[in-house]
Amino acid sequence: MKISEAKQCIKELYLKTQSVAALISERGVGKTSAFKQCAEELGIGYMGLYAAALEGPDFMGLPDKDSAKGITRYLAPQFLPTVQAVNEGIFPAKGILVLEEINRVPSDTVSVLYPLLLERKINGHSLAEGWKIGVTMNPDNLNYSVNSLDDAMLDRFVSIEIIADLEDYIEFSLHNGPNDDTLAFLQACPDMLLVVKKSADSGALSKSPTPRGWTKVQELLNNCDLNDKLMVELIAGILGPEVASAFLGYIRSRDFAIPSTQKLLNSFEEVRPSIQGIMDKNRLDIINLIIKKIVVGYEVEKNQIDNMNCFVEFLNEELRVLFFKVLASKRPEDFEETVKSMPVFDSVADKVVEIIIGKG
Repeated sequence: MKISEAKQCIKELYLKTQSVAALISERGVGKTSAFKQCAEELGIGYMGLYAAALEGPDFMGLPDKDSAKGITRYLAPQFLPTVQAVNEGIFPAKGILVLEEINRVPSDTVSVLYPLLLERKINGHSLAEGWKIGVTMNPDNLNYSVNSLDDAMLDRFVSIEIIADLEDYIEFSLHNGPNDDTLAFLQACPDMLLVVKKSADSGALSKSPTPRGWTKVQELLNNCDLNDKLMVELIAGILGPEVASAFLGYIRSRDFAIPSTQKLLNSFEEVRPSIQGIMDKNRLDIINLIIKKIVVGYEVEKNQIDNMNCFVEFLNEELRVLFFKVLASKRPEDFEETVKSMPVFDSVADKVVEIIIGKG
């Protein structure tokens, strides 16, 4: 399942059930980010706990002797969004509590978590009504040092196996500090988004690419001012030397420039020759990337829509249809208002409407 699909499931489970969503994937695919994005999109709180760093007594809370009644109570740990913690304003009224990498948790701690996962209670304390639980796990195979969870624990989860998907990753990147060189390389070489190593190949000096790693590369290229030698070393330390060499070789050998989103949307005539050069080389993968950049980045105002119209006029009919298909998919709330101000839409309106109705 793609992350975008998994997010739909997480939100439905949160809103309509008491089920525990368990995201399972290879490293760096975006399990934690998916939960965080769901919380943000739902407008609720988020609390992530690396449960393997905690012990059973941490979850049970500190004992507090009630001498008058001759009993011992337990103080709820502050990191759990219990009823008391919400009432004290430590947590918002609603949210998602995510137990990270639960299959790395020692078995004695796992046993403490049973009532929390099953009954939303632990040692006399209840999670606040508006809080639901999620967990993340790496696959139970030879590539990871994980503990096998028994069936009794697994029965408490709705397991969702997620995969690395390039379309999802590009959309995520376009909203979070994109780097055109990186995204162009991944468009050309989608198999490089995630490379799963064999366990025998694992080691600090045998890195391989993951979506998380590519995000670090984008941050590095966008923000760090280093000479080529140092940049190569750092990228190799993120992706591994083989993929880093392929990536940097791609950038150096490329004979075209990708215009910035701002140039495309505010002064298209300045970058028209660049677009023509990309079209002449039949680099449809790059045109596809540019379409996504524009759709994600534009504001609903006259100048940007006019420039966007000029860009679409420049495309052939097939690419025009693709543009409006992406627009309808990524910006449905702005689609109608936008196309009203784009005369070029009339040239492909029938085909676009047919596609949209067909999907509906």
